[in-house]
Amino acid sequence: MKNSNYKKLIKNLDAFIRKYYLNQALRGGLYWLATALVMYLVFSLLESQFWFSSGVRKLMFFSFIGIALGSFIFLVGKPLLSYFKLGNRISNEKAAEIVGDHFTSVKDKLLNVLQLNEQVQGTQDSSLLIASIEQKTSDIRVVRFPDAVDLSQNRKYLKYVAPPLAILLVLLFAAPTLLTDSTNRLIRNNEEFEKPAPFTFSVNQDKLNVVQYSDVEIDVEVDGDVIPNDAYIS
Repeated sequence: MKNSNYKKLIKNLDAFIRKYYLNQALRGGLYWLATALVMYLVFSLLESQFWFSSGVRKLMFFSFIGIALGSFIFLVGKPLLSYFKLGNRISNEKAAEIVGDHFTSVKDKLLNVLQLNEQVQGTQDSSLLIASIEQKTSDIRVVRFPDAVDLSQNRKYLKYVAPPLAILLVLLFAAPTLLTDSTNRLIRNNEEFEKPAPFTFSVNQDKLNVVQYSDVEIDVEVDGDVIPNDAYIS
């Protein structure tokens, strides 16, 4: 069927479908970012406090990778594939219903045009149907279907991203090693790490030479939250 108005309508409808999936990808991206940030903070802070074994850290690391990758594919990847016409997409009829819910004045006409076009395919004498389609498409071609999708509405989903992002930035500025050290251990999950002692020794003397088997007095300062009862030199 050679109908320039109908072709423009389908092009307009296709533009709406692409924007529809772009909107889904943006919304999914915000959900994904919030999920990834929360998981990273929980896993990193748990590791910083408990110093898990290699097996537990490996489980945490690959759980994070698996959930983050899987959720990205589902929330962002699938809508983007549909946006580029590489995946399943909603039908023109479904798109027309969504557009019609936003622009109520064109809902019935838009659906009717699509239905008439299907009838044309199976009709030999379709001149009347084509004329009807031409008239209806002429009436609604001035409506921009993509305007039915408001991308700015995704701002309301920033409330899910803002809290974990704020916590992450505060920790990176206030106590960066709290996250960087635990992240390093989670990444190097094949290695074993020992939790450092809650105190440190400082030897307060410059001369550390002594005659073999002779006695020597060493001035040692201990600093930390816990003070040991005894100290030994090996």
